[in-house]
Amino acid sequence: MDPLAELKQTFFQECEELLGALEQKLQALDEGSTDSEDVNAAFRAIHSIKGGAGAFGCTELVGFAHVFEAALDHLRSGRVALADAPFTLFLRCSDAVADLVAAARNDEVAPVRPDLLAALEQVGQAKAAAPAAPAAPPAAPAAPASDGPPGIAALGNLLAMVDAKMGAPAAAAPAAANDGWDDDEPVAAAPVRRPGHDVRIKITPEADLFRRVIEPRVAIGILPADEIVSVACDLSHVPPLETLDVTDCHMRFTVMMRTELSADEIVSKFDFTLANEEFEVEVLAEAEAGPEPVAEAAPAASEVPQNVAADLSAILARLGPAADAAPQPDIQPAAAPAAAPVAAAPAIATAPAAARAAARPVSNEAAARQRQAVSVRVDLDRIDRLMNLVGEIVITQSMLVECVRSLPYDVYAKTAEGILTLSRQTRELQDHVMAVRAQPVKAVFQRMPRLVRELAQTLGKEVKLVLEGENTEVDKTIIEELADPLTHMIRNSMDHGVETPEERIAAGKNPEGTIKLIAEHRAGRIVISVTDDGRGIGRDRLLAKAKSRGLVGADEKLAPEEIDQLIFAAGLSTADAVSDISGRGVGMDVVRRNVESLGGRISVDSEPGRGCKFTLALPLTLAVLEGMVIRCGDDRYVIPIASVIETQHLANTPIEHLTFGQEVLRWRGEITPLHRLGAVMGSAGTRDENIIIIAETERGGNVGIAVDEIVGQQQVVVKSLESNYGTVNGASAATILGDGLVALILDVDSMLRLAASGVRQPVPELKLAG
Repeated sequence: MDPLAELKQTFFQECEELLGALEQKLQALDEGSTDSEDVNAAFRAIHSIKGGAGAFGCTELVGFAHVFEAALDHLRSGRVALADAPFTLFLRCSDAVADLVAAARNDEVAPVRPDLLAALEQVGQAKAAAPAAPAAPPAAPAAPASDGPPGIAALGNLLAMVDAKMGAPAAAAPAAANDGWDDDEPVAAAPVRRPGHDVRIKITPEADLFRRVIEPRVAIGILPADEIVSVACDLSHVPPLETLDVTDCHMRFTVMMRTELSADEIVSKFDFTLANEEFEVEVLAEAEAGPEPVAEAAPAASEVPQNVAADLSAILARLGPAADAAPQPDIQPAAAPAAAPVAAAPAIATAPAAARAAARPVSNEAAARQRQAVSVRVDLDRIDRLMNLVGEIVITQSMLVECVRSLPYDVYAKTAEGILTLSRQTRELQDHVMAVRAQPVKAVFQRMPRLVRELAQTLGKEVKLVLEGENTEVDKTIIEELADPLTHMIRNSMDHGVETPEERIAAGKNPEGTIKLIAEHRAGRIVISVTDDGRGIGRDRLLAKAKSRGLVGADEKLAPEEIDQLIFAAGLSTADAVSDISGRGVGMDVVRRNVESLGGRISVDSEPGRGCKFTLALPLTLAVLEGMVIRCGDDRYVIPIASVIETQHLANTPIEHLTFGQEVLRWRGEITPLHRLGAVMGSAGTRDENIIIIAETERGGNVGIAVDEIVGQQQVVVKSLESNYGTVNGASAATILGDGLVALILDVDSMLRLAASGVRQPVPELKLAG
């Protein structure tokens, strides 16, 4: 087995999170965000993907991510304004990176996108070419030509400049006098001190920095380049060449800044690169900082490229420590741009200790917050096994309760307290495990705005997407299966539902259509609805298509609701022509199949000319639920407690009969349908059904269910019927009660459909709890 297989799998899991963050930040920028942290976060995401891919030999991914990273670097450095950035291109490139990650994960041939690469390489070139000519000193040697990204070209220019200064004869000194690197050159203009305060950052990376795919220049480059006063590199920890391990980092850095950022804000910039113990941020008092030493030697702000500080570590690494007998060049690794701050070191060393102590607690508080946010990545299979174990504990606890009830009263009294404590701890354990598995649907919802925006551009429509209930939590297993159904429904609403602006104006509507994507908890389930204000379902057209394909008889009459349900038939589409969006009749049938595989249902409500609404109802969890145990005849059932509104005795409730035989009851001033559970489910034995349970349906209505007895309330473990037995109409799953017998978990809406069909549910062959 490949020893790196586990690490590689972890990398691909991290890629999913990084790609999600990348797309989220790019969308925010595309929608008008001007927050520089969004740009930095997008850059860090693609940089992390590139670094990990390089460690595992994913060359195609590394190559594409490198060009993508260089394009984002133009935004980060300000060479390309946010208003001019091609975010549509960046979002397409994000999809391409996702395809490359998927190909690398499955050991498939990676898709080549030369069109995107060419477009990325053009980003920023037109604006970068203009200042290139005057930026070069007259006598400086020409920088080597490079076809790589501008960041690499800038590094090459810096290296060429350093080589020229180290190897040039004295006669060349006047030519290089204005290159911005001579520390001893007098400055004619008076220095202008930046507003803000002085900050000293000590960076002491661990030896494994390179093995974590992090370069020192990346860590320093996170800081605002125009606020960096100096960077000093300490090479005293580099071992002799005979014992040097090139994979270890031995450099130490001291960065001096003049900034208005607080210590907390500076600390937060190192979140994704350095650990808390690898850097220290110290805000210097005015007396400790002394005069502005580098302002007098800082024509670099106008003559040296902005990324000098970011690339300085790479230059210093190339120079290496100088030999003892060698003449010292005018640029030294540990003191080149930092000569003045080093000279000021004695003043800093003799500064009052109170000034330094005042700055340290700020950094410590930020580090404490970082420690609180630490998370552990756990394989979902392990959580599933833990969930199954909790389910077995719940069943065992129910069995103990059954056993204790048969004990004599004096013995029962002594054990009752322990049983209650066990029940409370079991419930708390189950709640915590469920919290680990629960995730907000926001992760899926955030993908939809981009889908709507791109489809609107393709179809020439104006559509606004409204998201509600993004923080509604649901089981992670269900979250992963929601993306495809929601995508199909959004595409269907965009293509078939919402009209063009001209058609909407002609119909007296706002030219901009609206699609609402809403998630909420209802009746023990998560209900997700997709609503548009378009033209609705063309029932005549849909019925004609169904008849032409033989899905409906030529003379068959269907109710409007039944015609709407034809939209879920396989191979049926009302599109005039096949396009890349729709027309092949594949989509809504896939939605229904995926939803039903999760134990859920999908329904559609349409009003011609007013719009259409798709509703998905999914279980909150596939593991454990709180249920009410009820008896009807000789059988016991479980109804989810979240569906129960109220219980009452039949004798206190007036019952009326409609002309077609349906029983109804008056409940709180409303006419509520009543169904006898035994008659619907085919329960065996004698039934009196003198208890009524008022339950809530997914559509928001209420229904009365007549049962014989309410046995009690308890947590039950959900067991799949389809995988262990077969489909049972009216029931969503089954469970094992404390006596070891099986009880069906009722599905209120499925039971209502069964009752409406008039088909009596046969008694299941499996042994039910009785």
